[in-house]
Amino acid sequence: MGEAVVRRLTTLAAYVLAALVSLGASPTELEMLRAFDEALSGMAYAASGLSFFAIVWAGFMLMADGSDERGSATAKRAVIGAVVGLVLVLSAKGVALALRGGIVPIP
Repeated sequence: MGEAVVRRLTTLAAYVLAALVSLGASPTELEMLRAFDEALSGMAYAASGLSFFAIVWAGFMLMADGSDERGSATAKRAVIGAVVGLVLVLSAKGVALALRGGIVPIP
């Protein structure tokens, strides 16, 4: 579920950039980084909400299955997947902030 949202947001950002280019807009590097940073901010908010929902859902699955070993393994995978997805999106946001702030030089 989280991958589909990230894929759709990335596609939307690509469409917006393509529309700007087709209109003759020539964005500078800083404008492009700002737009990319804003898109990543939206993805970070979406990923935070989705990971919270996934963790709550895993808790419900764990409570419903009780001592069933298969159910607890599924709940554990759901929590791990939610946390890994959130870390990936937030690390991408960190890289964008480092580029925009000039910490990492743009070649």
